[in-house]
Amino acid sequence: MTGSLPAFRIAAEAVTRVIGRRHILRGVSLDAGPGDVVALVGPNGAGKTTLLHVLAGRSSHEDGRVRLRWDGREVTGLEFRARVAFLPHDLFLYPDLTARENLAFFATLHGVGDATDRVAGTLDRVGLARDADRLVRTLSRGMQQRAAVGRLLVTGAAVWLLDEPGTGLDTLGRQWLWSTLEGHARAGGAVVLSSHDPAEVGRLATRILALRSGRVLADLAGGPDGTRQAFEAIENPP
Repeated sequence: MTGSLPAFRIAAEAVTRVIGRRHILRGVSLDAGPGDVVALVGPNGAGKTTLLHVLAGRSSHEDGRVRLRWDGREVTGLEFRARVAFLPHDLFLYPDLTARENLAFFATLHGVGDATDRVAGTLDRVGLARDADRLVRTLSRGMQQRAAVGRLLVTGAAVWLLDEPGTGLDTLGRQWLWSTLEGHARAGGAVVLSSHDPAEVGRLATRILALRSGRVLADLAGGPDGTRQAFEAIENPP
C-alpha cells in the first residue's frame, strides 16, 4: 500500500453459507474500513475461515452480500481483487518458486506493474533479503510465514484478510507480525483476522466478533474488556 487512501469500506451483510444441510454461516455481518482491525474468534468450526473466504471472494454464499465501497463507488471484479489481499492458513505459497518469485507473481496478480523494486523492498522489510532466492520449500515455517505476509505488503492492497496468521511463529516472529499489522492499520488500511490467541486479539483488535456454529455471539469493541468478554462468550454460549 502506497500513498494516501480514499475512504473505503468492506462489508459482509447478513451472509449465509450452507454446505449440504449444514449452515456454516448464519446471517453474519461485519464491516471494516481505514484503521480497523477486526478479530474473529471462536472454536474450530465456528465459521471464521469460511467468513474470510467469503470476504475474499473465494467462496460462494447463499444469502446476503459482500461489498467493497471505494471512494464513493462499489468495486467488483479485478479491481476488488486488487484492493483485497487474503492470507489463508495454509499460506498458499508455491514451494518450487523462490521467495522473490512468489512475491513477484502475487504482485502481478494484483495488477502491480514493474514490481522489481517493490519486491526487493518488501523482502528486506520482512527480513528475507538474504534468503530471497531460496526455494520456499527450503525455508522454515517461520520464514515461510514472513514470505506470506510479504505477499500482502507487495500487493499494495488496502484490505488484508488473514486466517490465524501467528501460526508457526516464535515470540519474536509474532511480535514482528503484530507490528506489521498495526503499521498497516495506522497507514489507513484495514485488517480482518481470525485468531485463537487472546494476547494477539487484545493487542491488535479494534473490534471483536465472537462466532460459534456460524452465528455471531458477540460484537464487541477491542481492548482488554472486549477480549475477555469475547472469549467468555465462546466458552460459555447462551
